[in-house]
Amino acid sequence: MQQTSFSRKPKAESQKPKIMIVAGEPSGDLHASHVARQLKALCPDITLFGMGGDQMAAASVKLDLHIRDSAVMGFADVVTVLPMFLRKQAYLKQRIREEHPDVLLLVDFAEFNMPLAKFARRQDVSVVYYIPPKAWAWRAKRARKLAKWADVVAAIFPFEAEFYRNAGANAEFVGHPLVDFARTPLTKHEAREHLNLCETEDDQEAPVIGLMPGSRRSEIRHILPVMLEAAANVAQVYPNAQWVLPLAPGISRERIAECQQELSNVEIPPIEIVEEMTYTAMRASTLLLVTSGTATLEATCIGTPMIILFRTVALNWHIIKALTPLNRSGLPNLIAGRDIVPELLQTELTPTALTALALDFLQNPQKREEQREALQAVYAQLGTAGAAERTAELILDAAESL
Repeated sequence: MQQTSFSRKPKAESQKPKIMIVAGEPSGDLHASHVARQLKALCPDITLFGMGGDQMAAASVKLDLHIRDSAVMGFADVVTVLPMFLRKQAYLKQRIREEHPDVLLLVDFAEFNMPLAKFARRQDVSVVYYIPPKAWAWRAKRARKLAKWADVVAAIFPFEAEFYRNAGANAEFVGHPLVDFARTPLTKHEAREHLNLCETEDDQEAPVIGLMPGSRRSEIRHILPVMLEAAANVAQVYPNAQWVLPLAPGISRERIAECQQELSNVEIPPIEIVEEMTYTAMRASTLLLVTSGTATLEATCIGTPMIILFRTVALNWHIIKALTPLNRSGLPNLIAGRDIVPELLQTELTPTALTALALDFLQNPQKREEQREALQAVYAQLGTAGAAERTAELILDAAESL
């Protein structure tokens, strides 16, 4: 399926579209900010407002609500913040009634945004949904609902656009936003030098293992301790191995240190903690231990072999298993339709199991190369750069069609 392409006429000066944008997590805030900048570039007099974070604010979006404390990991976490979510939804519905925007742009965050799509439809407000619910993976009925509520579904995978079209939606493949910025010009050697990971000739041959425990506090709590224990075990076999942990937004060095202190009986190897250098750390790594989520697709773009991890509280896990008829969790595997990256999920994720898998990959270069080739095939399905601009064009077209 081809990506949508556009050839638009400039909007008349007298027309000043008003766009409401709703993003609920750091990743959505980032992607929405790119779209907001493109909207401003295409239509400088446009009015942008809604819910988001610092990235959207920096992109000239007037924030009615900030996303602080909105990010949650699973169903049990949702229960604890449900009253806050309902208050935010009610406020945003009021803003839709008051402002009646030309377009409501919803970005990811399906459980929160789907009811807003339904409400906006009832208010005769055009809806564009960017990064729609992964109904192709689970809870397929959401696709039929969104087909009724959204004027346009801006899909980030070609098969996703086809899936939503089959459900009756007006869906366009805009490409995946990660293609635009999940990259680095550095070679592996240059990345290691940049991170001070290869100060001697011996260091050049030493494996570098990247630790990516996630961007939510609950992920740090449930997954990082297993990573650290496995790191201690691997260090017994590879004492010259080097370790790097790129901090996710919202996660502090102090939180990582607390987790390390809680494992005072474990001989954890020295770990280089870096900030705002995620893709450099990915490029520098021989192998990544990465929590299931967007980071696995970022690693796909960079082309670094990985092991995907996931663990949550028991209640979350039981609900997920009840609702999700899937045997795999990682986005690269879901896109490929087969297991190209090993996964350790919930009870399978133990220090012993992770140690064994990590050693297997470190000791078998051919296995890493086979995964790298499979990741390249997945990357090819993500489209070309320009997802934010194509999405902005769709939004302006929807505004002009009123």
